[in-house]
Parts: sequence; structure tokens; C-alpha cells
Amino acid sequence: MNERVIASLTLCLSLFLAVVCADVGVQAPTSEIETFFDSKIPGMRIQVNGTSTTKPTESITFNLSITPDAQMEVKITSISLKICGFENGTSKAIIYTNNWGNFKLTGAEIYSDSFHVPERVWGVAYGEITLNYNITITDQLGTHHYAFQGITLGFTMTRIENVYLKSLEEQLENLKDTIDGLNQTFRDCFGRNLTRDELLNLNQTLWELQRDYEALRGVKSELDNTRTAMVFLAVVAVFFVATTAYLVFRKPKDYF
Repeated sequence: MNERVIASLTLCLSLFLAVVCADVGVQAPTSEIETFFDSKIPGMRIQVNGTSTTKPTESITFNLSITPDAQMEVKITSISLKICGFENGTSKAIIYTNNWGNFKLTGAEIYSDSFHVPERVWGVAYGEITLNYNITITDQLGTHHYAFQGITLGFTMTRIENVYLKSLEEQLENLKDTIDGLNQTFRDCFGRNLTRDELLNLNQTLWELQRDYEALRGVKSELDNTRTAMVFLAVVAVFFVATTAYLVFRKPKDYF
């Protein structure tokens, strides 16, 4: 008997641990980090990592890493990072910008920052780095100086989800379900499907009913405000009619 109890407890514990482990296993970070740019240019290596996917009003986090080449002296005159998105998915708009400059690149420099995506911005973000810098190389032939001005590097970045389109798709799916339900009801009642013209007329009727409903909501508050006044006026009118009738039909007093 005890062995059965122990076996049952062991089985329950095993199932519990399996469920817990499975639950832990399916958990994933909400925003993964992706490498968007990793390239060498004269004198240095540049890498940009950042949030892989996000949504409007949510954040993008990025790391800009600059590493100098060995045996080279690198001086950054200026470096700027500009990140653009697309309003309504079409119009280019700057959603982040920052500048650094006037320093010697003696080791790896990492710049990290985070910002929020504006509303109505979706699509693929685009990053652009602009560099002005000088490098000095010393070898057996002597010392050599090189200046690099206006170096521009562009790359695609975070994918910003079009939540507005997703919402419209869900509304469309709900509308299709509603139409299917109406069609099924019509089939059950009349033994046939709705024709295209009947569907169009039904849709027009639904839109008109919604418009009338919104209009009625607009005047409801006015009706609520005037209802009390109407009742008061009705009471006054009844009292006035009763008083008038009394004065008209009362018998005059006899005076002797």
C-alpha cells in the first residue's frame, strides 16, 4: 500500500515538474536583439545591434559599437546616427538622432540608447551613420595622414509592426463572420443564400442604422435635459386648464 502511495506521489511530482519545465521552455523575450550592420571601413569596424521587432508607441533599444584597427591612430571629428521611420507606412520621418565627436578612438566605444516609436509609424526603420575622421599610420616609410569626410553608411533596422492594419483585418474578419451568420439565418428561414444585391442592400441598411444610432445618441442628452422641463410645463398646463374650467363653469353667487 505504501509503495503504491509513493509511486503515485512520484508520478504526480514528475508530471508537475514536466509542466513547469515546459512552461519555462516556451517563455521567450518580448523583443530579441538583432545585428543590423557589421562592416569594416578604413581605420575601424562599426557594428549596430538593436531591437528586432516592435510596435508603434513601444521602444527600440540599440548599441552602436566602434572599434579601431590595430597600429592605427584614429581621431573622430564627428559621428552622427539618424534613424528614420515611415508615417502611415509611406512618409519618411526622423524618429531618433544623436551626435558625438572630437575624440581619439583608442579602444572599442559603445553607445547605447533607447527611444519610443511614435504613433502611426510602421514598416522597416532605416539607420544612417555619418562620419568625419582622420587616421594616422606609421610604418617603415614614415607617418601617413588620411582624412575621411562625409562618410555615410546606411542600413535597415527594426521591423515596426502595422498594428492598425492588423486591427482592420480583425474587424474585416468579424464582419465576414457577421455576414456568414446573417446568410445562414436567411438560408434557414428561406431555404436559399442571399444574393449579391441582397447583401449590398443589407450592408447599406446596416450602415444607415448605425448612422441613425449615432445621431440619436447625439440628441439623447438634449432629450434628457428637456424632459424635466416638458413635465413641468405639462403640469402647469393642466393646472391652467383646470383653473380656467373652474372659473368658466362655476355658478355665480346670488346677491340680494
